[in-house]
Amino acid sequence: MTSEALEKELSQGKLNSIYLLYGEETYLLETAVKKIKKLFGEKVTGINYIELDEETIKNLIQEIQMPCFGYDKKMVVVKNSGLFKKEAKKKANSPVKEVRDNLEEYLKKNAEDVMQRIILIFIEDTVEKLNITKTIESIGRSIM
Repeated sequence: MTSEALEKELSQGKLNSIYLLYGEETYLLETAVKKIKKLFGEKVTGINYIELDEETIKNLIQEIQMPCFGYDKKMVVVKNSGLFKKEAKKKANSPVKEVRDNLEEYLKKNAEDVMQRIILIFIEDTVEKLNITKTIESIGRSIM
């Protein structure tokens, strides 16, 4: 999907459940994230709004599974996680590799549930073609 198509979708008030936003155009990425957040509505950190990064990525599936009390949906924003880089794939006991493998399996098995309860946004500098990338592209939106 192009950034123009995303812009059109967001201007029409349409939110998808999973976004993979990446590339060097940080202004475009930040603008898209701001629009998604605005459409999402009220965000209460720790309840229906969670931010994760490479240091806290091991909590991703737990955060996806945990219900957000008092709200219909939860937004989970993951920044520069390393999930979409091959180098983490090579490190056999890397927590990123384990999370990637578990996330891919979880999304395949629970895509419908995730799409009903979660807005999941990945913001990455670079994305390589891995199985997790293909899985997310098949379920959600991937914007470069």
